[in-house]
Amino acid sequence: MYLALRPPWGGGATSTAPIDAGPVASIPGDAGTKPKGKKKRKRPAGTVDPSRPGGQGLGSDEEYEETEPLPVLTAADRQLEWRGDDVTPPPTKIDMGGGAEARPLDSGEINGTIGSQAGPVRDCIVQSVTGTDLRGEFHVKLLVDGNGRVSKSRVQAPRYTFQHGLQACVQRAAGRMKFPATGGSTSVDLPVTVN
Repeated sequence: MYLALRPPWGGGATSTAPIDAGPVASIPGDAGTKPKGKKKRKRPAGTVDPSRPGGQGLGSDEEYEETEPLPVLTAADRQLEWRGDDVTPPPTKIDMGGGAEARPLDSGEINGTIGSQAGPVRDCIVQSVTGTDLRGEFHVKLLVDGNGRVSKSRVQAPRYTFQHGLQACVQRAAGRMKFPATGGSTSVDLPVTVN
């Protein structure tokens, strides 16, 4: 499994067509976690081991591996859904008094923050699909307020991942991100590809 982050914003806040900058990060499928398919267990002393010649018994603390099958996911489990808050930025107010102009984040500010702080959000996605065959592109949309805080988030992912805590994990991780304060709200799309 690989994880890639592709920034769609590239052209600034007013761009309507996202620019494909290619993968920003790639993470192996195990992402440093232990595989879920096997568990080590201890058999009581004297238990017959069918894999040993003559069915010899095991010693008192010998371990063996027990394999757990991957969960069988239905079409409903794989169905993509959007869950979370409405991340549409509020209407922009124009200051005619000559004060500092509020503006949305530019692509450099978004890329810099995503590059340095999006790891926990990606980890939530990897954790939610570990032990399954779920692959593809997941989307996390964030609403960043004028102070640079993520005030709302919305996630598109398979239903199975939401049943295993994805939305709450992403909300916590995104809430800790800090963007530059520009005085204006910005909607940020954070696509994460899991191969």
